[in-house]
Amino acid sequence: MPRTVEVRGFLLPYFPVNRTKPITNGIILLLQITGMRIFLASALLMAAPLMITNTSFAKDKKTVKQLKKQIGYLASDELEGRRTGTAGEKKAAEYIINYYSQNGIPAYKGNYRYPFTFISGKEIMPLTSISINGKKVTDLEEVFPLPFSVNSKRANGDALPGVLEHGNIWMMPIFADADEAKDAHFDWEKVAHEKAKDAAKQGATAVLFYDSYGAKYTPEFNKKSDYEALDIPVAMMLHKGYQKYVENHEGSVAVDMMVVLKKAEMTGTNLAAYIDNGAKYTVVLGAHYDHLGHGEDGNSLHAKKDGQIHNGADDNASGTAALMQLGVKIKNSKLKHYNYLLLHFSGEELGLLGSKAIVKEEKLDSTKIAYMINMDMVGRLNDSTHALTVGGIGTSPIWGKMIDKNNPAFKITYDSAGVGPSDHSSFYYQNIPVLFFFTGLHTDYHKPSDDADKINYKGQAMLQNYIYDVVGKMEKEPKPAFTATKQSTVGKVRFKVTLGVMPDYSYQDGGVRIDGVTDNKPAQKAGMKGGDIIIQLGDNKITGMQTYMEALGKFAEGDKTQVKVMRDGKELSLPIEFTSNK
Repeated sequence: MPRTVEVRGFLLPYFPVNRTKPITNGIILLLQITGMRIFLASALLMAAPLMITNTSFAKDKKTVKQLKKQIGYLASDELEGRRTGTAGEKKAAEYIINYYSQNGIPAYKGNYRYPFTFISGKEIMPLTSISINGKKVTDLEEVFPLPFSVNSKRANGDALPGVLEHGNIWMMPIFADADEAKDAHFDWEKVAHEKAKDAAKQGATAVLFYDSYGAKYTPEFNKKSDYEALDIPVAMMLHKGYQKYVENHEGSVAVDMMVVLKKAEMTGTNLAAYIDNGAKYTVVLGAHYDHLGHGEDGNSLHAKKDGQIHNGADDNASGTAALMQLGVKIKNSKLKHYNYLLLHFSGEELGLLGSKAIVKEEKLDSTKIAYMINMDMVGRLNDSTHALTVGGIGTSPIWGKMIDKNNPAFKITYDSAGVGPSDHSSFYYQNIPVLFFFTGLHTDYHKPSDDADKINYKGQAMLQNYIYDVVGKMEKEPKPAFTATKQSTVGKVRFKVTLGVMPDYSYQDGGVRIDGVTDNKPAQKAGMKGGDIIIQLGDNKITGMQTYMEALGKFAEGDKTQVKVMRDGKELSLPIEFTSNK
């Protein structure tokens, strides 16, 4: 297909010409003779005379070249997937900072880096001790403790598989039969927790599960498990350990176990550059730069758990490069009505951790921030459909005027919600109008195949120009008014009902802490507030996101129950009626 050029909002085929020629109102005729064929393209112009030159095309070519360089590096194997808190994240940060420094964009408040700490899960400590028949087991491929085990409590005794004696250690099979051991959908950890919980109630001093069949999908220590901690030690003996210690052993098995776990902390780094125009209000332009690393946090959609690098070219090296280029373009422009804060978030893939942290620590609220634009996955514009989703349209009355749904360059779909599966949500909850640009999901999403060679570089360049035009039009407008919106369900797990809350995925101290509530949804009607910690929903205790989602799945539209929350150290019980998740 021929290269295209946007002329007054129309995409036209472009063919090189040998000279510059003024074209007045009327019909453009672009001719190229190849053999006996003549190609024609036309569009009706309804404005002043227009000069077509090679200058604009050269700019696009330069943008594409720069995008290929930037996305190519950010999505290279060298950065190993830019997982939050890793060396790959640090390399990406250094690259971004150098770019801003070289282009004369200073750090925000004297610092480009804004680190934040978060709980990355549970860690098995060296003091953990599991001995079988007098031999200490150190190979986690033989035996490992389960994350809901009691901490630092020793249990020992002589156990027989299948003999469940009060006041002794129980040895229990994790799989009922060979078919269960081959079932990819068998939730072994949930089954283990339920069985161990029941065993503790019946007087077991510890539980050692074992695999006598050889699971097709080998159980592993789940560092992110949020199952309720039990009052007894619990461990899992894999098939390798079963064959070594139990299968050919006669009589009882001597078991001695003490599990020591701790919360594992990591540090991620947000990046902030600042264009200070001395204005009263600041515009935030943002994009997350982290990705999945080797898929070790359980958020990969790759079928094989083989540790491949997830380069995240579209998600979100594309948005990162777009932000870098837009920042320089704005810095070199005459846009002076607002200041511009360029934020690169880390920890997005772990639950918007970075954007929540910097919003809180730097007090980025509606008294300072005029509006926020978020770019997440902007590199896969479809050449056939030109489909573009713009979220946050309902967060301010001005957006309908700024985002023209009839723009012929894109087929724009509006999403009115201010809350969505990306970092703009953190700003929406501070009553800041937001926009979210997104070119759509694809089959490479959260897989190792999201590589730089699949980016539509010309499409992204066109989108960057469009976003810059929106920023330019906002220069003529006062600080936009904020409007609360309904919560979006795009990209979310669907339940039959909803509470209408935004969970804080970084919270790891028991229960589910709420970042915000949605107007006219059950939580808001019940009187729940941001900062509340949900500890029980009906008869279901809530220890974390997993138990929260399981509890939510048990309710139907119209069900009424009590929700228990902790607020300022006090427990409150609030009546709630569930509504449909629509």
